[in-house]
Amino acid sequence: MADTAPSPGARSIHIGGNAANNVMVTGDRNTVAATYQQATLPAPERVDIRAELAALREALSQVQSPESRKIANALSDAEDEVGRPQPAKAEVGQALQRALGYAQQAEGFTQTLDKLKTPVTNIAAWLGANWHSLLHLVGLSSA
Repeated sequence: MADTAPSPGARSIHIGGNAANNVMVTGDRNTVAATYQQATLPAPERVDIRAELAALREALSQVQSPESRKIANALSDAEDEVGRPQPAKAEVGQALQRALGYAQQAEGFTQTLDKLKTPVTNIAAWLGANWHSLLHLVGLSSA
């Protein structure tokens, strides 16, 4: 008779539906501490995207990172795209995901989180549901 027990290293999680705002861990005796604050998103049409990008740039300029140039370049890419007559929100979202990803790696990133939450919340609202994942990068979750 074949052994059907999973091997000790084989761990997986299968989700058949929505598992938003959950933390899942596989393994034996693992513990996780996750703290997320739920964001209240404004109506997208009420967001001044240029002002929010400027606020995000200001907040990220305070992060001391060896990747500061890459952060600035990604923000410039987002600003350039927003300046187009028909901005591609996916392009803006990807650029901001890069900028925040680089910033997250920097020492002192957590000290800027309070300054990042408002612009990231507003930007995520403007970008739409596909980009609400940006909220997680600053310790927020969407409804």
